[in-house]
Amino acid sequence: MISRLSGLLLALVPCLQAHAQDGAVLTRTAVEQAMTRHLTAKREASGVIGVSAACVLPDESVVAVAIGADGAGVPLTTATRLMSGSIGKTYCAAVVLQLVAAGKLDLDGKVADVLGAEPWYARIPNAASITLRQLLDHTSGIREHVWNPEFHEALTADPDHAMTPVECLGFCLDDAPLFAAGERFAYADTNYLLAGLCVEKVTGEPFAKVLRARVLEPLQLADTQWNDSRKMPALACGLASGVAFTKGPTVVDGEYFVNPAFEYCGGGVRSTPSDLARWMRALFAGDVIPAALRAEHVRGVAAPRHVSGSYGLGCFVGPSSRGPAMGHSGIMPGFLSYALYYPELKVAVAVQYPCDDGRKVGDMRRLCDELAGLAAGVPAGEPRGR
Repeated sequence: MISRLSGLLLALVPCLQAHAQDGAVLTRTAVEQAMTRHLTAKREASGVIGVSAACVLPDESVVAVAIGADGAGVPLTTATRLMSGSIGKTYCAAVVLQLVAAGKLDLDGKVADVLGAEPWYARIPNAASITLRQLLDHTSGIREHVWNPEFHEALTADPDHAMTPVECLGFCLDDAPLFAAGERFAYADTNYLLAGLCVEKVTGEPFAKVLRARVLEPLQLADTQWNDSRKMPALACGLASGVAFTKGPTVVDGEYFVNPAFEYCGGGVRSTPSDLARWMRALFAGDVIPAALRAEHVRGVAAPRHVSGSYGLGCFVGPSSRGPAMGHSGIMPGFLSYALYYPELKVAVAVQYPCDDGRKVGDMRRLCDELAGLAAGVPAGEPRGR
């Protein structure tokens, strides 16, 4: 009997060892080491100053890595916050869909029914015909106000001024529409200024307060904060390449070069890769989006290839080398970000750079795919989840 028991235990040893090797702690360690090696090699090859990234693993644990420094030479840590740019649209769309489910907004209702009484609204392109859905999927036909030279001049002329969304909308009033509402896709932060104002109209609260109550606090995303002041504690100094508004270090004496309030719901937040990755998982694999609207959330319209070929309601939706992927990218002067969720791998990935030189940084979407593979333990030549 003893010999049989001993033989059984010996037979179980390889199984127990294999189970231990697959355990969460060992897996996190292995993923962290692999991410560190991979990001170090990428940084050395590109010459970028630093990079920060995080993955949420299939067991929902988080692995974060920070390499290099920011634009002021301060070493990056996993707690360093970076501007996440247009990833902010994912939060706005989620809040809108929650309010649609609650009966406070109508996804296919006219925006004019919500904002039509505002004295400026009739001067918005396609004002009478655009719907809330068309704002969220960028098919409204409204031109992007951000690239208006007069907007740049106004923004930098008074860097302390917190430009309101209505002031920003002033740079597109009376423009001819790009096309009839719903006809095709044209990306514009302007759409999300209007969507955010719709949220404020039906809730009677500032969007930042609604976001905090509905998303940030319930999900404990404490490192994700609303941008409404030039002073932002723990923000990395981004290095701007001149692609948008400025060139050189973007944080001097503890202040961002302009008040970032102008982003509003076109972006609007700073975060860490850990919070961004956790947000991606919650957004696409959790219950943030009401069940009845989840299919609508990721039902995309045709978009340019650099937007993954399809755009849902505030999110990229498309194929990747790791199967389907959903998320968003973001740029803010001095910063680049990308965050995706991979449903077949059950992995979320976020990457942020304290610089905005896309040519130097390279293909961030591909980098996310590579990190997702490392996080899921999928060999480089194997395209999809296990």
